[in-house]
Amino acid sequence: MAPGPVPPGPVDAAGAAELLRGASGVLVLGHVRPDADAMGSAVALATAVRRAGVPAVVSFGGPDPVPAPLRMLDPGGLVVEPDEVPARPDVLVCCDTSSPGRLGTLAPLLDRARATLVVDHHASFTGFGTHHLVDPHAPATVTLVRAVVAALGVPLDATLARALFAGLYTDTGGFRLGGADALRLAAELVDAGAEPGTLLRGLSGTSSFAWLAALATILAGARREPDAVGGLGLVWATVDAATVERFRSEVPSAVGHLRATAGDGVAALVSEISPGEWSTSMRGTGVPDLSAVAARLGGGGHPGAAGVERPGPVEDVLDALRGELAAQADLDGRALA
Repeated sequence: MAPGPVPPGPVDAAGAAELLRGASGVLVLGHVRPDADAMGSAVALATAVRRAGVPAVVSFGGPDPVPAPLRMLDPGGLVVEPDEVPARPDVLVCCDTSSPGRLGTLAPLLDRARATLVVDHHASFTGFGTHHLVDPHAPATVTLVRAVVAALGVPLDATLARALFAGLYTDTGGFRLGGADALRLAAELVDAGAEPGTLLRGLSGTSSFAWLAALATILAGARREPDAVGGLGLVWATVDAATVERFRSEVPSAVGHLRATAGDGVAALVSEISPGEWSTSMRGTGVPDLSAVAARLGGGGHPGAAGVERPGPVEDVLDALRGELAAQADLDGRALA
């Protein structure tokens, strides 16, 4: 079936809004194991679509549930379980998702929807879907969603502002990235009711006292390879499946501790998300380009922050990572020479 009156291909915010207005219903998805940008962009977009008069819900593919702290971004209860989504969505929207695999168990919906709009800011975007609102220079997907909300003619309120601010804050590293445009948007969202202090305390969540011991164990097992990544160095640590299962919402934060010790090199947290399946979260300065490294390994992300999931023995996962990091460091070094 034809996607509709909006021609397939790249669209701007106005074109995305037109596609959404013409839908009989909209299903908005974010990537598996959503972060604040995926959750915030999906909830904000679905909220605006509903206010424009079109039915809309949000979901995230399995196997993991939405982290508890992010649930505060959905006061209207728009997020539904994967088994509750429409079997054949009229318009499917994929937020903050660079490749079909990042949709997890909901990826088959791509073949059933009349039209698919991808709203994303990853340089590793693979070009899937019928319509694309993709800008790799955008600091967060929520900045693109903000433009669509405006094009829909939906005014900002506190609910929208909180969802958008959460994604903007986290994906810019607390506004270390994104420049003046990100700060101007942040000011607009605060004026609309985002309340950063309350919001960020809620997003941080709470950790059990037992997490301190688990974090100490993770960091005690960290390793530094100064000659890796073309001499820039690699700091890495692994997390076993039992620890991931027990401290699912806390484990991702450990990569920040590794990054603080990596200097100009790369930090990697390699977590066993299920037996024999490893999720690697990488952080760096942008050189080497971690999005390119992740893309070659089957993942995606940004130059300074990227991730990938791979099966196999952890030694093989680490060896593949070392090889791709070294190759990319060589490529980037020659490009800068």
